[in-house]
Amino acid sequence: MTESDGRNGEVSKGDVKEVEVIPTEDLEAKALQAFPTQASGTVLEPLQRVGLWLALAFFGYILIASGTIFFVSFHTIQLPPFPTPPANSGDPEHYKALADAYKQSVDVYQQIAKAQVERATQLFQLVVASTILPVFSAILGYIFGANKSRG
Repeated sequence: MTESDGRNGEVSKGDVKEVEVIPTEDLEAKALQAFPTQASGTVLEPLQRVGLWLALAFFGYILIASGTIFFVSFHTIQLPPFPTPPANSGDPEHYKALADAYKQSVDVYQQIAKAQVERATQLFQLVVASTILPVFSAILGYIFGANKSRG
């Protein structure tokens, strides 16, 4: 194919693959055949369509509730800054007292952080997992159960 291969641009029959030539009149028909405009899924009944929109609304509600719980638990109630470790002063007795105070403040900080995470988890379980999620599952069960009984 190049001049360096000794054929000076000549193309042999083995180098060319057969390509189907489609007239322009048949091009649109072939495209519609390859990519149909109708979806291959089943058409939902009106009550199922309402259930689908209701399920989408509940899914949005779950996202909004989760975002609100995250915002309330972690953004509005912020933790104090992490305690700074004590600097080494020349007096060992003073350093030991500072190290003990640092350990106590780290323990308090960890308890506050754990309480913050537990609060977010409890709110999520109360609002989303125990109230919204069962209704969402029932709606989805109706939609898919109705499709199976029809088909």
